Amino acid sequence: MVNRIFAKTVILALVAVSGCQTQQASNPIAFSRLTGDYWQIWTMQPDGSNMKQVTTSSSDKRYPVWPNNDGELLFRTNNNYVFKVNIDTGEESRILETLGLVGGAVPSPTGPELLLVRYRSQLKDSANLWVSKSIGENPKILTREAGLQYDPDWSPDGSRIAYICGHGYRTDELYVVDSDGKNKRRLTKNEAIEVLPAWSPDGRTIVYVSDVTGDYEISLMDANGGHRKRLTDTVGIDTRPCWSPNGKKIMFVSNRQGPLQLWVMNNDGSNSRKLTTGAPSMDPAWRRK
Repeated sequence: MVNRIFAKTVILALVAVSGCQTQQASNPIAFSRLTGDYWQIWTMQPDGSNMKQVTTSSSDKRYPVWPNNDGELLFRTNNNYVFKVNIDTGEESRILETLGLVGGAVPSPTGPELLLVRYRSQLKDSANLWVSKSIGENPKILTREAGLQYDPDWSPDGSRIAYICGHGYRTDELYVVDSDGKNKRRLTKNEAIEVLPAWSPDGRTIVYVSDVTGDYEISLMDANGGHRKRLTDTVGIDTRPCWSPNGKKIMFVSNRQGPLQLWVMNNDGSNSRKLTTGAPSMDPAWRRK
Protein backbone atom coordinates (compact mmCIF):
# COMPACT_ATOMS: atom_id res chain seq x y z
CA MET A 1 0.00 0.00 0.00
CA VAL A 2 2.80 2.41 0.90
CA ASN A 3 4.54 1.71 -2.42
CA ARG A 4 1.31 2.34 -4.34
CA ILE A 5 0.78 5.67 -2.57
CA PHE A 6 4.39 6.67 -3.22
CA ALA A 7 4.11 5.75 -6.91
CA LYS A 8 0.91 7.77 -7.27
CA THR A 9 2.56 10.79 -5.61
CA VAL A 10 5.51 10.60 -7.99
CA ILE A 11 3.22 10.38 -11.01
CA LEU A 12 1.19 13.40 -9.89
CA ALA A 13 4.36 15.38 -9.33
CA LEU A 14 5.65 14.52 -12.78
CA VAL A 15 2.34 15.55 -14.35
CA ALA A 16 2.44 18.86 -12.48
CA VAL A 17 6.01 19.55 -13.61
CA SER A 18 5.18 18.58 -17.19
CA GLY A 19 2.15 20.88 -17.18
CA CYS A 20 4.24 23.76 -15.85
CA GLN A 21 6.88 23.24 -18.55
CA THR A 22 4.22 23.05 -21.26
CA GLN A 23 2.60 26.26 -20.05
CA GLN A 24 6.00 27.95 -19.89
CA ALA A 25 6.90 26.84 -23.40
CA SER A 26 3.61 28.14 -24.80
CA ASN A 27 4.38 31.72 -23.74
CA PRO A 28 5.99 33.29 -26.83
CA ILE A 29 8.52 36.11 -27.10
CA ALA A 30 7.85 39.28 -29.08
CA PHE A 31 10.87 41.28 -30.22
CA SER A 32 12.19 43.76 -32.77
CA ARG A 33 14.37 42.51 -35.62
CA LEU A 34 16.12 44.46 -38.36
CA THR A 35 14.31 43.23 -41.46
CA GLY A 36 15.56 44.74 -44.69
CA ASP A 37 15.62 48.51 -44.17
CA TYR A 38 13.33 48.63 -41.12
CA TRP A 39 12.91 47.27 -37.63
CA GLN A 40 9.90 44.96 -37.63
CA ILE A 41 8.05 43.08 -34.90
CA TRP A 42 8.59 39.33 -34.74
CA THR A 43 7.58 36.51 -32.40
CA MET A 44 9.26 33.22 -31.48
CA GLN A 45 9.16 30.44 -28.92
CA PRO A 46 11.30 30.72 -25.77
CA ASP A 47 13.86 28.31 -27.22
CA GLY A 48 14.34 30.52 -30.29
CA SER A 49 12.26 28.33 -32.62
CA ASN A 50 9.26 29.16 -34.79
CA MET A 51 10.29 32.73 -35.62
CA LYS A 52 7.49 34.65 -37.32
CA GLN A 53 7.42 38.16 -38.76
CA VAL A 54 4.31 40.05 -37.57
CA THR A 55 4.62 43.54 -39.12
CA THR A 56 5.61 44.43 -42.68
CA SER A 57 4.80 48.11 -43.33
CA SER A 58 7.61 50.49 -44.30
CA SER A 59 8.53 52.12 -40.99
CA ASP A 60 10.60 51.30 -37.92
CA LYS A 61 8.68 49.47 -35.20
CA ARG A 62 10.16 48.88 -31.75
CA TYR A 63 9.40 47.98 -28.12
CA PRO A 64 6.59 45.39 -28.47
CA VAL A 65 4.45 44.63 -25.43
CA TRP A 66 1.71 42.08 -24.86
CA PRO A 67 -1.67 43.63 -23.98
CA ASN A 68 -4.32 41.75 -22.04
CA ASN A 69 -6.19 41.13 -25.28
CA ASP A 70 -5.00 37.85 -26.84
CA GLY A 71 -3.96 37.96 -30.46
CA GLU A 72 -2.54 41.51 -30.41
CA LEU A 73 0.72 43.30 -29.75
CA LEU A 74 1.42 46.94 -29.02
CA PHE A 75 4.49 48.68 -30.40
CA ARG A 76 5.97 52.13 -30.85
CA THR A 77 7.21 53.82 -33.99
CA ASN A 78 10.28 56.05 -34.19
CA ASN A 79 8.08 59.17 -34.21
CA ASN A 80 6.53 58.22 -30.83
CA TYR A 81 3.19 56.93 -32.04
CA VAL A 82 1.69 53.82 -30.47
CA PHE A 83 0.05 51.10 -32.60
CA LYS A 84 -1.55 47.75 -32.09
CA VAL A 85 -1.18 44.88 -34.52
CA ASN A 86 -3.17 41.70 -35.02
CA ILE A 87 -0.66 38.85 -34.80
CA ASP A 88 -2.54 36.66 -37.29
CA THR A 89 -3.46 39.21 -39.95
CA GLY A 90 -0.73 41.84 -39.51
CA GLU A 91 -3.36 44.61 -39.51
CA GLU A 92 -2.03 47.71 -37.75
CA SER A 93 -3.99 50.59 -36.21
CA ARG A 94 -2.84 53.59 -34.21
CA ILE A 95 -4.08 54.11 -30.64
CA LEU A 96 -3.85 57.04 -28.22
CA GLU A 97 -3.95 59.53 -31.09
CA THR A 98 -5.47 62.27 -28.91
CA LEU A 99 -2.54 62.19 -26.47
CA GLY A 100 0.16 63.48 -28.80
CA LEU A 101 3.65 62.01 -28.57
CA VAL A 102 3.70 58.88 -26.43
CA GLY A 103 6.93 57.06 -25.61
CA GLY A 104 5.49 53.61 -25.14
CA ALA A 105 2.48 52.05 -23.43
CA VAL A 106 2.53 49.33 -20.76
CA PRO A 107 -0.74 47.45 -20.05
CA SER A 108 -1.81 47.12 -16.43
CA PRO A 109 -1.61 43.53 -15.10
CA THR A 110 -4.94 43.97 -13.30
CA GLY A 111 -7.16 46.14 -15.50
CA PRO A 112 -7.70 47.93 -18.82
CA GLU A 113 -5.37 50.89 -18.14
CA LEU A 114 -2.21 51.68 -20.05
CA LEU A 115 0.81 53.22 -18.34
CA LEU A 116 2.26 55.87 -20.65
CA VAL A 117 5.28 58.09 -21.09
CA ARG A 118 3.75 61.28 -22.43
CA TYR A 119 5.94 64.07 -23.78
CA ARG A 120 5.03 67.66 -22.99
CA SER A 121 4.28 69.49 -26.25
CA GLN A 122 7.20 68.90 -28.63
CA LEU A 123 9.90 68.80 -25.94
CA LYS A 124 11.44 65.35 -26.11
CA ASP A 125 13.60 66.02 -23.04
CA SER A 126 10.50 66.54 -20.87
CA ALA A 127 7.98 63.78 -20.13
CA ASN A 128 5.82 62.47 -17.31
CA LEU A 129 3.97 59.26 -16.54
CA TRP A 130 0.24 58.99 -17.29
CA VAL A 131 -2.42 56.30 -17.22
CA SER A 132 -5.19 56.01 -19.80
CA LYS A 133 -7.58 53.63 -21.48
CA SER A 134 -6.26 52.28 -24.77
CA ILE A 135 -8.35 54.68 -26.83
CA GLY A 136 -7.16 57.67 -24.80
CA GLU A 137 -10.13 58.03 -22.45
CA ASN A 138 -9.73 59.85 -19.14
CA PRO A 139 -5.94 60.26 -19.16
CA LYS A 140 -4.53 60.98 -15.69
CA ILE A 141 -1.09 62.31 -14.89
CA LEU A 142 0.93 60.44 -12.23
CA THR A 143 4.15 62.44 -12.05
CA ARG A 144 4.57 66.20 -12.30
CA GLU A 145 8.28 66.82 -12.52
CA ALA A 146 10.81 68.57 -14.70
CA GLY A 147 13.01 66.41 -16.89
CA LEU A 148 12.24 62.93 -18.10
CA GLN A 149 10.21 60.26 -16.33
CA TYR A 150 10.42 57.12 -18.47
CA ASP A 151 10.91 53.32 -18.70
CA PRO A 152 7.90 52.52 -16.45
CA ASP A 153 6.87 49.03 -15.40
CA TRP A 154 3.94 47.87 -13.25
CA SER A 155 4.43 45.63 -10.24
CA PRO A 156 2.64 42.29 -10.80
CA ASP A 157 -0.27 43.29 -8.53
CA GLY A 158 -0.61 46.70 -10.22
CA SER A 159 -0.08 48.60 -6.97
CA ARG A 160 3.32 50.14 -7.72
CA ILE A 161 5.31 51.46 -10.65
CA ALA A 162 9.06 51.35 -11.14
CA TYR A 163 10.46 54.00 -13.46
CA ILE A 164 13.48 56.16 -14.28
CA CYS A 165 13.75 59.85 -13.49
CA GLY A 166 16.40 62.04 -15.12
CA HIS A 167 17.03 65.78 -14.78
CA GLY A 168 20.12 66.17 -16.90
CA TYR A 169 23.46 64.57 -17.73
CA ARG A 170 24.00 61.26 -15.86
CA THR A 171 21.18 61.82 -13.38
CA ASP A 172 19.01 58.86 -14.44
CA GLU A 173 18.02 56.97 -11.30
CA LEU A 174 15.45 54.31 -10.40
CA TYR A 175 12.30 55.24 -8.47
CA VAL A 176 9.14 53.49 -7.30
CA VAL A 177 5.75 55.17 -6.87
CA ASP A 178 2.27 53.94 -5.99
CA SER A 179 -0.06 53.48 -8.95
CA ASP A 180 -1.98 56.61 -7.90
CA GLY A 181 1.18 58.72 -8.10
CA LYS A 182 1.75 58.88 -4.31
CA ASN A 183 4.58 57.70 -2.05
CA LYS A 184 7.43 58.23 -4.47
CA ARG A 185 10.68 56.59 -3.35
CA ARG A 186 14.17 56.71 -4.83
CA LEU A 187 15.95 53.34 -4.99
CA THR A 188 19.32 54.25 -6.52
CA LYS A 189 21.67 57.17 -5.94
CA ASN A 190 25.10 57.15 -7.55
CA GLU A 191 27.13 58.49 -10.45
CA ALA A 192 25.91 55.77 -12.80
CA ILE A 193 22.97 55.71 -15.17
CA GLU A 194 20.21 53.25 -14.24
CA VAL A 195 17.52 52.40 -16.80
CA LEU A 196 14.96 49.78 -17.89
CA PRO A 197 13.59 48.41 -14.60
CA ALA A 198 11.42 45.29 -14.78
CA TRP A 199 9.55 43.67 -11.88
CA SER A 200 9.94 39.97 -11.26
CA PRO A 201 6.68 37.98 -11.55
CA ASP A 202 6.54 37.53 -7.76
CA GLY A 203 7.05 41.26 -7.13
CA ARG A 204 10.03 40.72 -4.85
CA THR A 205 12.86 41.95 -7.07
CA ILE A 206 13.57 44.39 -9.88
CA VAL A 207 16.04 43.76 -12.69
CA TYR A 208 17.55 46.82 -14.33
CA VAL A 209 20.49 48.10 -16.41
CA SER A 210 23.37 50.16 -15.00
CA ASP A 211 26.67 51.52 -16.31
CA VAL A 212 28.27 51.66 -12.85
CA THR A 213 31.22 49.66 -14.22
CA GLY A 214 31.61 51.94 -17.24
CA ASP A 215 29.73 49.45 -19.42
CA TYR A 216 26.02 48.68 -19.50
CA GLU A 217 25.36 45.54 -17.46
CA ILE A 218 22.27 43.89 -15.97
CA SER A 219 21.75 44.04 -12.21
CA LEU A 220 19.16 42.87 -9.71
CA MET A 221 17.85 44.41 -6.48
CA ASP A 222 15.14 43.79 -3.94
CA ALA A 223 11.95 45.75 -4.58
CA ASN A 224 12.92 48.09 -1.72
CA GLY A 225 16.35 48.81 -3.26
CA GLY A 226 18.41 46.45 -1.12
CA HIS A 227 20.72 43.50 -1.89
CA ARG A 228 21.97 44.70 -5.27
CA LYS A 229 23.74 42.17 -7.43
CA ARG A 230 25.29 42.46 -10.88
CA LEU A 231 24.14 39.57 -13.09
CA THR A 232 26.34 40.20 -16.15
CA ASP A 233 29.94 41.33 -16.50
CA THR A 234 31.10 41.10 -20.09
CA VAL A 235 32.79 43.23 -22.74
CA GLY A 236 30.04 45.02 -24.66
CA ILE A 237 26.45 45.94 -23.87
CA ASP A 238 23.98 43.83 -21.89
CA THR A 239 20.59 45.54 -21.81
CA ARG A 240 16.78 45.35 -22.04
CA PRO A 241 16.08 42.54 -19.55
CA CYS A 242 12.69 40.86 -19.27
CA TRP A 243 11.47 38.01 -17.07
CA SER A 244 10.12 34.62 -17.98
CA PRO A 245 6.56 34.05 -16.69
CA ASN A 246 7.80 31.82 -13.86
CA GLY A 247 10.64 34.17 -12.89
CA LYS A 248 13.35 31.56 -13.38
CA LYS A 249 14.85 33.06 -16.54
CA ILE A 250 15.79 36.54 -17.73
CA MET A 251 15.97 37.37 -21.42
CA PHE A 252 18.17 40.26 -22.50
CA VAL A 253 20.00 41.89 -25.41
CA SER A 254 23.77 41.70 -25.85
CA ASN A 255 26.45 42.45 -28.43
CA ARG A 256 29.11 40.38 -26.63
CA GLN A 257 29.53 38.22 -29.74
CA GLY A 258 28.92 40.76 -32.49
CA PRO A 259 25.60 42.34 -33.53
CA LEU A 260 22.87 42.80 -30.93
CA GLN A 261 21.04 39.53 -30.33
CA LEU A 262 18.64 38.03 -27.81
CA TRP A 263 20.14 35.99 -24.98
CA VAL A 264 18.66 34.18 -22.00
CA MET A 265 20.14 33.33 -18.58
CA ASN A 266 19.07 32.00 -15.21
CA ASN A 267 17.75 34.59 -12.77
CA ASP A 268 21.06 34.46 -10.87
CA GLY A 269 23.05 35.36 -13.99
CA SER A 270 24.31 31.85 -14.72
CA ASN A 271 24.06 29.77 -17.90
CA SER A 272 23.83 32.55 -20.50
CA ARG A 273 23.09 31.42 -24.04
CA LYS A 274 22.27 33.14 -27.31
CA LEU A 275 18.84 32.61 -28.86
CA THR A 276 18.96 34.59 -32.11
CA THR A 277 21.54 34.90 -34.87
CA GLY A 278 21.81 36.77 -38.15
CA ALA A 279 20.07 40.13 -38.36
CA PRO A 280 20.24 42.28 -35.17
CA SER A 281 17.40 41.65 -32.71
CA MET A 282 16.26 43.74 -29.73
CA ASP A 283 13.43 44.60 -27.32
CA PRO A 284 12.33 41.18 -26.02
CA ALA A 285 8.90 40.91 -24.38
CA TRP A 286 7.96 37.56 -22.82
CA ARG A 287 4.21 37.04 -22.64
CA ARG A 288 3.26 36.50 -19.00
CA LYS A 289 -0.19 34.90 -19.49
